Parts: sequence; structure tokens; C-alpha cells
Amino acid sequence: MMTRAFVFLRSTPRISRAIGLSGLIGLLGLLQPATTFAADPWPDKPIRMLVGYPPGGGTDTVARVLAQELGKELKQSVVVENRGGASGTIAAQQVARSQPDGYTVMFATASPLTGAPLTIKGLTYDPMNDLVPVTRIGGGPFILVANPAFPPNTLPELVDYARARPNEVNYASPGVMTANYFFIEQLNMDTGIKTVHIPYKGSSALLNDVMAGQVEYTLDTPGTTLPLLRAGKLKALAVFSEERLARLPDVPTAKESGFPAMVGGSWYGLLVARGTPTEIVDALYQATKVALGTLEVRRAMEERDVIIEGSSPAEFKRYLQAEFKRWKGVTSKLGLSPQ
Repeated sequence: MMTRAFVFLRSTPRISRAIGLSGLIGLLGLLQPATTFAADPWPDKPIRMLVGYPPGGGTDTVARVLAQELGKELKQSVVVENRGGASGTIAAQQVARSQPDGYTVMFATASPLTGAPLTIKGLTYDPMNDLVPVTRIGGGPFILVANPAFPPNTLPELVDYARARPNEVNYASPGVMTANYFFIEQLNMDTGIKTVHIPYKGSSALLNDVMAGQVEYTLDTPGTTLPLLRAGKLKALAVFSEERLARLPDVPTAKESGFPAMVGGSWYGLLVARGTPTEIVDALYQATKVALGTLEVRRAMEERDVIIEGSSPAEFKRYLQAEFKRWKGVTSKLGLSPQ
């Protein structure tokens, strides 16, 4: 709000003699119209954190832990709202259309940002222009898992097995807009093998079918696969990380198995609507960095083998642009266009 203060003084000989010429000049300078700007404090009400997936899943769990710690840092409630459906695009659309005031935040994964614009025709938002990156919270590697009865036990063995049986081996993914799908298709192109894609609507259903032997292999996160691996219901062929996981020390990385491009997995990030003031974006980023350093958030991330990053808004933007370019190359080679 802008306020104007005007003070009028009638000049008199008495005043001139009292303060002198130099004092009068200084006083007149103080009496010029004064304009001040008072920015509204942020935040002064609860913040909505939209999650594009149902309650109880891995993404929702991490979001709720972060929201609680973020609320402590901002001294305002951060309320998680689940807007499940369409692999996170419903939540992304709502955030993109929200008021650019920092009170609606998206807790995002890759699907609605880098996958959706390459696979969904008529998307009602532009992830690269309608959403402002705040921070890439962190990421975790995919684990390539298979039914225990599936003959291959390593990634090279899987490639050899599939090469000898074109279009006979099948794999599952949560859908064509997901990084799970893109990684497997990139592996297929890099190695020249042909496997059959079976899309699902979520990890629970596809993992059940892999365990039942109806689908032979898939990529998924440590948070969902490690309990099943420990129970012997699945077996791990490779991890898509730079180094072996501490909780899977006997499982080689895809990189050490001869597939250097197979490094990556799922990740989490925060975004707000286009037009949100830079000061608010930075305040949210700084508060999130503090929250990511708390014991509660670190523990939740470690349980899912997520490496905390807390990248700056500019770094996160560059990452999104690079990922979009990478997967656009894959979809172009596959001949895929938005449907």
C-alpha cells in the first residue's frame, strides 16, 4: 500500500533566525513529499500444498513430512491437499491456474512436468511457462525388478534374453508419461531389443502383476520395491544410480553393468504459479532448504533412498529443461506424439 505524507510550514523570520539558512535547507529537504511502500507480509495465512496422487502413497507421505516442517519454518500451516488423477496433471493444472501469491504450491514429480507435455494432446497448461520452479527437493534411483522366476538375474542377461526373443518379453510401467516408461524405452533403443509395454494406472497394481508372473519386469522406486525384495517376492537386476545402494549392496548399478545412460529415477520438486513475485519464490525456497535439513525430513528421505538436493530455482529450471529435451528425443525416436 502506498502512503503519502505532506507537511506544510509557513516560513517566518523567527524560524529563519532560529535555524539558520543551512538548517532551513535541511529542514525543507525533510519536508518534501514522502512516499513509502509497505509490502504485505508473506505468509500471513495457511499455504496449500497440492499433491497429484492419492493419500498414503510414497509421494504423499514425503509431502506431508515436508509440509509439517515447512510450516514450522514459515510459522504458518502448510496443508496438503490430494488432487489425484492423470499422473499429477490435475494438480499441476490447478496450481497453474491459481493466484500467483505463493499460497498454492505444487509438490511435483516428473510426470506432469516433463512427461505430460510430450504425451497428452491439448494439455491445459504449459509446464515450462505456466509454473515457476522453486526447488528440486531430491531424487531417488529406479530399481529394475523382476518376477523371481524370470530367467535373467542381471541387466546384461535381460538384454541378451530379450534380444533372443523380440516382442516376447513384457514390462510394466505406470504409463507412457512416466520416467519409468521413458527409461525402459531408452534402454530398448540403446540396445536394439524389443519388449512389450504393459501400462498401468499405478505402482500397486503393476507390482502385484509382476509378483504374480503376469508381467516379467518393471522399474520402480526403493520405497515400494525394497519390502518386496526382502520378502523374496521380487528380485533386483540393477539399480539406476551412480553407486550401489547401501541397502542393496549386492545389486550392481546399471552403469557398472555397461549401461552408463541408465542413471536416474524419480524426483520431487516444488513449483508455484507463473507471476508469483520473486521475493516470495525465494522465501519459499529458503524455508524449504531449512526444512530439508531437519531430522524428520532427512529420515523420511533416507527411508526411500532419496538424495536431498534443495537446488535453487534457477538450477531446478535448468534441470527441467534438460529433462524435457532428453525425453523429447526418446519420444521422437519412438514416433510418439501427444494423444
